[in-house]
Amino acid sequence: MIIIRLWNFFRGYAIIIVEGLKIERFINMAISNGIYIWDIKKQSYTSISAKIGLENFGRMREIVRRTDCTIEIKEKRGLPFMWKNLKRHKLFAASVLILIVTIYIMCSYIWMIEVVGTKNIDPKTVLEIVNNEGLKEGVRKSQFDKHSIENRVLIKMSTLSWVGIQIRGTKATIEVVEKREEPELISKQDSCDIVASKSGIINKILVLNGDGVVKDGDTVKKGQVLVTGTIIRENTETRLVHSLAQITARTWYEDAEEMELQQIEYKETGREATHYMLKVLNKEIGLKKSVPYSEYNETREEKNIISFGDYIFPVKLISNKFQELVKVPKTLTIEQAKKRCEERLDERLKLQLSENAVVLDKKIVYYEEKKSVKAKITVEILEEIGMKKRIDGK
Repeated sequence: MIIIRLWNFFRGYAIIIVEGLKIERFINMAISNGIYIWDIKKQSYTSISAKIGLENFGRMREIVRRTDCTIEIKEKRGLPFMWKNLKRHKLFAASVLILIVTIYIMCSYIWMIEVVGTKNIDPKTVLEIVNNEGLKEGVRKSQFDKHSIENRVLIKMSTLSWVGIQIRGTKATIEVVEKREEPELISKQDSCDIVASKSGIINKILVLNGDGVVKDGDTVKKGQVLVTGTIIRENTETRLVHSLAQITARTWYEDAEEMELQQIEYKETGREATHYMLKVLNKEIGLKKSVPYSEYNETREEKNIISFGDYIFPVKLISNKFQELVKVPKTLTIEQAKKRCEERLDERLKLQLSENAVVLDKKIVYYEEKKSVKAKITVEILEEIGMKKRIDGK
């Protein structure tokens, strides 16, 4: 069916309106005479619309006469008529041709680059490297080797374990997989000591291999050897072993925070202004207007306005939205200031605690002053502090 429709398009066809009381007989006679009619649609009780090849239109006269129908050409379509119209409007035809050629040429360039998969790495770092290696906005697809760039990024960024570049249309997507940060693995065949990762008081030490040099209740400092892998015995040659132990200790964390009672908060007034600009080939076009507000929040958004699926062209609409803010003085009560201090201290504490840590005690002491409230926190923690260290110092 598609082939037949394409054939009719290339040779040209007409949309006709047939009116009369013998419409069904008209259709049957046309088919029996080998005249191909398609897309027949009923317009009313006495009329239909249909499509017919132009070479068959002359053969319809006898059928029209015998069925007492009337036939009218509503529209002519197909390549022959398009060509005639283009010849009449040469300037328009030339413009269409130039547009098609321009789009074809632009489709052979990269106009958008996106980095996906980053968690701890700044995507701009990856973009900077691939730009230096030849993959940048506005470069022809044939002017860079994506496999070579993938390898170069891996060499220059040791924090990545995999890089893949996918080209779809005019968009390049750089997919990365970051390496997991893992502690140095010391094999059981390597000799090592166990040292304190933090200062504290030993709560419990269970030595599985090696010689313990501290006991429960001892105070230790960060880096101090807790279990040694150097085994010294009388009348026996000194030997080195791989130390193993479970060591928990009570450690302490201290921090301080100050909160002013007189605060300035910013609130939205509901008024906003939006400035629009065009960005073509990384060049911004338009007049830069002054912001009508002294205090404001700014939101910038860039949107591709010419895109067809993965074919994205370097024309963007930039909208800068400015939301007016006003300063609102606020005086905190002593209790509000204390609460804010505690919230900030707790947030910082969470960043310091290890996964296996247990908070045994938490104390916050407040110092009320004329213009502010100061807070000092002391937290007692029970956690594992044993850390392996090669005896050879590596």
